[in-house]
Amino acid sequence: MESLTHRGLSAMLVASLSAALCTAGIVHAAAGRVEQPGTFALLGGTPKVSAKFWDSHPDRLSGTLQVRQFAMDGKPILDYDVDMERTMHMIIVRDDFATFDHLHPDFDARTGTFWQDFTKQPNHRYYVYTDTTPHGLSQQVFRFTLDSTGPVSNGRRSFTPSERTASAGPYTVTLSKTTLPAERPKHLHLTVVENDEPAQDLSPYLGAAAHVVFINTSTLAYVHLHPTLRRGSDADTSMSSGMNMATPTEGRSGPFMSMAVPALPAGTYKLWVQFLGNGKLYTVPFTLLAR
Repeated sequence: MESLTHRGLSAMLVASLSAALCTAGIVHAAAGRVEQPGTFALLGGTPKVSAKFWDSHPDRLSGTLQVRQFAMDGKPILDYDVDMERTMHMIIVRDDFATFDHLHPDFDARTGTFWQDFTKQPNHRYYVYTDTTPHGLSQQVFRFTLDSTGPVSNGRRSFTPSERTASAGPYTVTLSKTTLPAERPKHLHLTVVENDEPAQDLSPYLGAAAHVVFINTSTLAYVHLHPTLRRGSDADTSMSSGMNMATPTEGRSGPFMSMAVPALPAGTYKLWVQFLGNGKLYTVPFTLLAR
């Protein structure tokens, strides 16, 4: 009887130990997920929430990026307003600002988690920006860093203002200026030309005539603007002087647009203009100097 008791206790001890090890393994697996807190990045904005980011496959080139945002009471945010036809605009730029992705992650309303598949290139880190409007709050933009696979070149980067004109496909995009006075709001105009004529086959992209993202190459501050339509071809006319704004034709956009740029701190900014031409998305990069 005593032998059976000892055997029974031994079996129970082994079972308990196995269960404990399994549980420890599960906890360790969960704890192995490194969550990165977000840095608030919206120029002129105020953080109203917090955010966390993790990469499900940090040691591979392809993986899934995941983000959750939390209210001040620590609860995950489950309700977001739709802004420009999406609940989140995810902007990803490479550390040398040579690539630009404007993505729209899926969303699990049960857990408040956004997720997006993404493939990075080796020897580069990436900056991930999440642009949302939690219900009842103002625009919230957080920045995260997606680590490199392989050593990263840390060479110094220098940027000078780009030419005012750049091309993508059959289109040529012209900015009114690529040098602006620092710390002063300003209007920038942009014109889209095709075959030396104002483009006539442009259509709205995500609820706007175009989308333009600015990122300060030093501070990594973020601005996301939506140009409006204007009449005429004088790209240097100031809106403050009473510009005649155009009434959009149903389903069409551009070719003359204008955007109100906030007061930019002195520095160099990469900006990308995105628009739809003949049903295809085009992205045109520029470099702008505020001084």
